Amino acid sequence: MPYTLREKVRVMMHLPEGYTKVLVERTLGVGMANGGVYWDIPTSAIPPHLRQMGSRFLLETAGLSGKLEAENMSAEEIRSALRLLVVTEIRDESGQLLVNVRA
Repeated sequence: MPYTLREKVRVMMHLPEGYTKVLVERTLGVGMANGGVYWDIPTSAIPPHLRQMGSRFLLETAGLSGKLEAENMSAEEIRSALRLLVVTEIRDESGQLLVNVRA
């Protein structure tokens, strides 16, 4: 069964073909991922007000626990599990939306 990954990410750049490159903030400057880990996600999954460079949000997506799990799923089940993206705004203690914050 797929598990849910929840990561704070930051919009780094917009790519051709309707994708956006986001930085997984937890990985910035850590070990072999010294430059950080980047994910390319469909821009359409990001609400318009969070698409500007530097915007931060919580991204939830599915992950598979390994080869054995993938072998027991059909290709369509794997595709649909990995396509699920949920974007949640990050707000401060007073409820203000943190849209353009650089770490």
